[in-house]
Amino acid sequence: MLFLTALFIAILIAFCLDKPLKKCPAAFYISAAVLTVASVVITQSDINISNRFVRDYVIGIFSRGALGTAFWAVVMWAGAMPNGSAPIKKLMPIRGELSITAAILTFSHIITFGVQYITNLINGRTGSDFVVTSIVCLAMVLIMTPLTVMSFKKIRKKMNGKTWKKIQRLAYIFYACIYVHILVLFLPKAQKGREGYFLGILVYSAVFIGYGVMRVRKYYIADKKPEKKLLPNTVCACAFALPVALAGIAARNTNTKPSETSAVNEDGVAVFTFAPAETTAVTEAAVTTAKDKKSSTETTAVTDKAEKTTATTSEADKKAEEKKPSEEEDTGEENQEEHNDEPQQEQHEETPATEPQPTYKYRNGEYEAEAEGYAGKVHVKLSIENDVITGISAWADDDDPEYFGDAVNTVIPQIGSKVSADGIDACSGATYSSNGIIEAAKKALEQALN
Repeated sequence: MLFLTALFIAILIAFCLDKPLKKCPAAFYISAAVLTVASVVITQSDINISNRFVRDYVIGIFSRGALGTAFWAVVMWAGAMPNGSAPIKKLMPIRGELSITAAILTFSHIITFGVQYITNLINGRTGSDFVVTSIVCLAMVLIMTPLTVMSFKKIRKKMNGKTWKKIQRLAYIFYACIYVHILVLFLPKAQKGREGYFLGILVYSAVFIGYGVMRVRKYYIADKKPEKKLLPNTVCACAFALPVALAGIAARNTNTKPSETSAVNEDGVAVFTFAPAETTAVTEAAVTTAKDKKSSTETTAVTDKAEKTTATTSEADKKAEEKKPSEEEDTGEENQEEHNDEPQQEQHEETPATEPQPTYKYRNGEYEAEAEGYAGKVHVKLSIENDVITGISAWADDDDPEYFGDAVNTVIPQIGSKVSADGIDACSGATYSSNGIIEAAKKALEQALN
């Protein structure tokens, strides 16, 4: 899990590099700023990182805010440890430096997703989770920025000690906002059975709820000074276990449908192939129509032949009755000529009709188009053969891989079976990615029209 990796790195730096951090904090600030800028530049540029480990862990540990959150966790727990304990002696002298480093690293996440949220807001792509996340994130930035500035020694020395402490208490609200932000993002994915998110909910809950319980315990013991600590420790254990258990229950997988394997490969491309036998209804209908037309033509020809023969015979009989006996020889010759004409007519009518060729709505070939997804362009490439979609490839520039995977698994099979992008049901929870795929497929099919 990404946060556990980041937490290990943060604890390692805090306990092993505490003296260099205290003596030369500027070096750590500059290093954090360089890593933040590099992360933002890479995520906002057109650089395509094919290696999944580099994309998700090396870059993702900054852009997704995991490392910044891990440093905030160390800062939090430094103030919740029992007075006089070894960890608090190690961490309290560098708590200000750790908080500044954490804030600089957090800006990587703020800028990366802030740009995306602003773009979505401009494009009118809002939802309940979008609104809640935006409000929480805005509150976090408004609290974090002044607290970070006041953590610098030069600023702190110029302020009144009591005033500084009162303002710093806003950090409690900031920590709570971090946890709420994580729950809003992680709970829906955990409930869908996404790998790693249930564990993520438990780990984050243990860190943040545990901090809150320990902070209250520390305040109670410092204020009341109880001789026996069994009762407060028991209460704290229950206060920790119950909310974490409730968070786990809320995050359990509520998806009763069997989980589908995402068609998105490591390069971020979803590839679907369709068997021609399953989607040749259009071609078969065209051939059947052609055969029906041929049968109808032949039946009409036979009917016309019978009618003409009957008419000829009736006319001959009338003429035979009207003529005199002296003209019987001439009448026989005329009847013989008429009968001699019939084989020629039959030979002409029995000529087989040419079988009509089936007509197709789309031209054969590959057609590619793009449309706007959730966080960037969505691309779709179609392969068409005799009005049958034989393959569809789809990929996104910046859409969340998990939401995009849900969208392609829901939308693309419908497009392939219908050979159309009309009347396609979007994936619940991935509406914008679904609409992007549908719109791109519609444009590609329009290119293929005859």
